[in-house]
Amino acid sequence: MSRTCASLPSPSPAWDATSLAGALKAAAVRRSAPHVGPLHAVLVKLGLSASAILATSLGHLALRCGLPRYARDLFDEMPRPDVVSWTSLLTGHAHQGLHRESLALLRRMVGSGVEPNGYSLSGGLLACAGFGQDALALGKEIHARVLKMSLHGPVDPVVENGVLDMYSRCGSIEYACRVFRVMQVRNIVAWNSMMAALLGSGQPEEALRLFVSMVSCGIGVDGFSFSIVVDACGELALLKQGMQVHARVVGGGFEADVIVRNSLLNMYAKCGCVDSAELVFKVASSRDAVLWTTMISAYGKFGLVQDAVSLFDRMAELGIKQDGIAYLAVLSACSHGGLVREGWHYFSLMSDGQSSVKMHPEHYGCMADLLCRRGYLEDALEFIENMPFVSSIAAWSALLNSSRIHGNAKLSQLAASRLLKLDPENHSNWVALSSVHASENDWHETWTIRESMSRECVKKEPGCSWVELYDGVHIFLMADQSHPELFGILKTLDSLEDISVMSFQGT
Repeated sequence: MSRTCASLPSPSPAWDATSLAGALKAAAVRRSAPHVGPLHAVLVKLGLSASAILATSLGHLALRCGLPRYARDLFDEMPRPDVVSWTSLLTGHAHQGLHRESLALLRRMVGSGVEPNGYSLSGGLLACAGFGQDALALGKEIHARVLKMSLHGPVDPVVENGVLDMYSRCGSIEYACRVFRVMQVRNIVAWNSMMAALLGSGQPEEALRLFVSMVSCGIGVDGFSFSIVVDACGELALLKQGMQVHARVVGGGFEADVIVRNSLLNMYAKCGCVDSAELVFKVASSRDAVLWTTMISAYGKFGLVQDAVSLFDRMAELGIKQDGIAYLAVLSACSHGGLVREGWHYFSLMSDGQSSVKMHPEHYGCMADLLCRRGYLEDALEFIENMPFVSSIAAWSALLNSSRIHGNAKLSQLAASRLLKLDPENHSNWVALSSVHASENDWHETWTIRESMSRECVKKEPGCSWVELYDGVHIFLMADQSHPELFGILKTLDSLEDISVMSFQGT
């Protein structure tokens, strides 16, 4: 018997309901699957199968041990399951990632006439959040039940946070914001959930504003809060603000937090400070695989390809697990550095079964990009067409870009056509196909495509860039003339152009 099992009481004639309840609780804490069957046998032997409390505890143990079918069979044998039994089963399934089964149990519960309590609804909300946008309608129904419950008294903050998280993860940020504004209790979980939702929906500026509001309200900041706000600074490339947050991280004693460290390293890399990122990595002196992978990715993006490859090899030497994302980082580094031989080596480690990492379309996309960057267009085409997956959008995009750079009109048209079939909702694919035909003076096909674009209401998204200057961020859009200092900017550009021409003539 293992050490974990030995710490639990052994079956004996002295078993009673109290000792059995204690053993079930201890086994659930340890997730001790070998004790599920024996403890069930004790339950039956003592004639306590009809006890809803003990049967529910046994079902909870089975769920904690990854035995959902066993738990459902136990539940179906209960003569009159109460709200606690229903809640334990459906929340247990939600926590195990069995979202469909959890929602089906909630429907059964309501259909059987048992009124869900806050914890039942919380489990249903968790299941909806796991499903994503497809479960938004059901999530709204559960929210309606929560609102009805609030008419009879305060709602538990756990349930309110569940509603907020559900809307966030179902992609309904507007509803999430409404829920946040009217929440009776805004604890640190609610603030973090709302900031994470804004960041995840592409609104890092709003996430930063919310962080400032949270601090102003006197809410204590935790590691998760810092991680979110550092990620927001990274998305906006706000180095100054990122460094200020880093100082608060150190002052708050969160520099040892693995998640915060990863966010700091990533932020410095996105802000172009690879030296600072490297310093965070070295000071951490950690074997955390995510931290190593982030550093490999940073090296690759800044052209320090040999450093990226060396660090990846060092991971293997130290026995640090290299997952699919780590392989993706080193393949991307090889692609940026044009290291075809090394790229094939790492790709072969996965494809030949020498590594336990499962291959994904992204890995093939990186390899195709590597071949394209080196100008091996025909090899890249053959590689893409022989992929064991449905053709990768990333791979065809790489072929399109490289074909246009190398002036291969035939491959450019092929790649653009395939991209349009794979992702017709992406407006840039229409624009790319139109541009390819226009570059070859094929005006008939060009106008045909543009007429189709007009019918489909396809519009090219304007290019956007921004620059941080002093205490503000200036945003520029293609053909936009709304900037208040536009005249001065254009005048300065003209003077720079004159200087450039004079310098060229002088040489």
